[in-house]
This record gives sequence, C-alpha cells and structure tokens, in this order.
Amino acid sequence: MSSKVITDIDEVLTTTRAVRRRMDLDRPVGRAVIEECLRLAQQAPMGSNLEDWRIVAVDDPTLKRQLSELYTEIWDATVAQPLADGEAATTARLSPGVRADPQAQARQHRVLTAVKHLVDHLAQVPVLVVLCSTKPIPQRPVGGTASGYYGSIFPFAWSFQLALRSRGLGSVLATAMAHRATRVREVLGLPDDWRPVTLVPVAYTRGLDFRPAARADLADVASWNGPTERAGSATR
Repeated sequence: MSSKVITDIDEVLTTTRAVRRRMDLDRPVGRAVIEECLRLAQQAPMGSNLEDWRIVAVDDPTLKRQLSELYTEIWDATVAQPLADGEAATTARLSPGVRADPQAQARQHRVLTAVKHLVDHLAQVPVLVVLCSTKPIPQRPVGGTASGYYGSIFPFAWSFQLALRSRGLGSVLATAMAHRATRVREVLGLPDDWRPVTLVPVAYTRGLDFRPAARADLADVASWNGPTERAGSATR
C-alpha cells in the first residue's frame, strides 16, 4: 500500500476540494495508486448491497483526447453559448453578475474560470476515471429508484476522492459528462448497461495546502426535531 501524505481523517474530510487549476499535469500518476484508491472506494455504502458500479480508468492519450472533445462540446452547449445568449435559466444558475454581493460574484467568476481551465486541459490530465452504474436509469428525478441509483455511485465517488486526497492527489466530479453518456460509451466501447454517471479527472496536486471552504453556519442548514430548533448550540 502506498504511503499516505495526510493521515488525519478530519483534515482529509475538510480539505478535499474540487481541484482543477492546481492539478499537476506534468507528473505521471501510476496505475497502482489509482487501483488502490478504487479498492478503498469499494467499501462505500451501496444500495441493496449490490455493487452496481462499473469503473473505467483511462490513461490512453487518444481516448483522453476524445473524452476531452466531448467535454468541450458540453461546455459550449450548456455554459458558454447559453451565457452568451443571456438564456435565463443558465444565467440565473451560473452567471457571476446575478450573485448577491461582490464576494459571491468573485467566487462564481473563479469557479467558471477554473472549470474552463479544466475544459481546455482535460486531455492533459494524467488519468480520467469514468464511473458508471448498471442500475436502470430512474424514470423520475426523486423517489426510491433515483435514490438508489445515485445513492450508490456517489458514495463510491466521494470515498475515491478522499482516498486520492490522502495520497496527495486531487480530483473533481465532472458530472456534466453525463450529457454525452451514450457517446462516452461509444468512445470506450462499453456495454449498453454501463451508464456513465460522472467523470473524475485525477492528478497529483501542486502543493497540499488546501483549506476548508467557506460554508453556511450550521444553524442555517440543520435543525433538531423539525425546522424550528436550529442546530449549532449543542454543548454535549
């Protein structure tokens, strides 16, 4: 087993960030460390105690370039062009200009800039990991089927990301790749029942000094026994 560079679990949990601009695109990532982290992720909780996940790690330059081209298509179709056209829903969701204050606007601008950086450099990321589900695609966005579908693959994804962070690697959930799920299957020659849910680009990070992100006060998002007794003041 490879040596961990971060051993404190609280540090891993609070500093596993979405890494895009700080990926070291020049440092190779060996297959052994990827497989080690995937084995750890297999211990994640899963729906119905069935390992309905399928994982394809990609380090072939030609395949990475093809996936990168798909990701660029998605960016153009779902972000760049709608924002340029002033499309209402996309503008409300993504535009820095509609954020409430200058700090929020600056944060959103940094996020968009970082995502575009990843779009432009995806083919150079050492390893692209495609996470798939073999569960039937849910017909409704909310409900038991949807909960089981996403409630298995995303615990796996998060466990994988935590394991990567503890070993000095960074990652990000590039969920937009699901917009081209059929073409991802075609590029990688996957069976029809392997349904790509998210892409996880992986690279060593430039530095390890990631910090906890700014988050809402616990009292604003959590409560006890209903919505009125706010959390955050417990003494025991």
